[in-house]
Amino acid sequence: MVDCKFVIYGKIIIDDIVVAGSRVRSVLGGGGPQAAFGARLWSDSVGFVSRSGSDLAAAHVNGLRGLDIDLAGWRQFSEIPTPRTLMQYDEEEYLTGGLLTGRDEWLRLLGEPVPLPPSYQRPRAIHLVTEFPGEPIVDAALDLHRQGTIISLEPLTVTFSSLDWDRMLSLIGKVDVVAPDWPTASRQAADDDPKRVIHYWSRLGPAMIAVRHGARGSYVWSRDCDEAWHIPAVPTWVVDPTGAGNAYGGGLCVGWTATGDARQAGCYGAISAAMLVRQVGLPLMSSGLRHEAESLVEQTVAAACRL
Repeated sequence: MVDCKFVIYGKIIIDDIVVAGSRVRSVLGGGGPQAAFGARLWSDSVGFVSRSGSDLAAAHVNGLRGLDIDLAGWRQFSEIPTPRTLMQYDEEEYLTGGLLTGRDEWLRLLGEPVPLPPSYQRPRAIHLVTEFPGEPIVDAALDLHRQGTIISLEPLTVTFSSLDWDRMLSLIGKVDVVAPDWPTASRQAADDDPKRVIHYWSRLGPAMIAVRHGARGSYVWSRDCDEAWHIPAVPTWVVDPTGAGNAYGGGLCVGWTATGDARQAGCYGAISAAMLVRQVGLPLMSSGLRHEAESLVEQTVAAACRL
């Protein structure tokens, strides 16, 4: 049994996606698979923790297997349906859709535990994609943190009214890396200037901050050098933006763990996002895809500029 170096936790949801005015039905999503893709581009050793119903179609299962990740942490439940959402976007490519599954069924699935398999007990880093700071997986991650594991967090905040934001802030103060999206980061900072938004988040406690701003790129900062950088979005033809931020977070986690450099980590994230959005759904992992990602690092780092 070989230990996984990187562990990704996130939801599995089946999406209907509105793309170019047309509705594409039953696409594997939820943030977890996309974050795992973002990490897998940069590491051969990625484990995935998630839950779903046992109602996934063969195409969905094949999509997960096509990521070439360890799936020992994925649990399926025969009497609970996999959640479904409608994904559609505003002009800034931010989500305006919502959950199609009943809230009670959604919470019932989320109430099922997802323990870490033995091979996930000593990772270099664990990346959490969650809107629930009280989830048991968070406590498990904090236990790993005390043993030296890096924690990376993508805090999901669809609405502030339904979120325990005080508890989320407490969690943010305990992790190493936090990667909010721009609406969350700017709203919490009560500012729309990227430099001031980064300054606000830098005081919350993490060693590294990455604020994801869609097609405008991202803004990163690290405590070690106290420098902020703008990472432009990697030029690509965007077919479907679904999961771009999740893929960014997975790539960022591996990049920060491997290099300890905020600018380079942000570039890993930006490349992961760019390589996800070129089609609807998840790409199949391949050596060609990885070589393409690696070939983009130098020019992406060169395109970054101090904020």
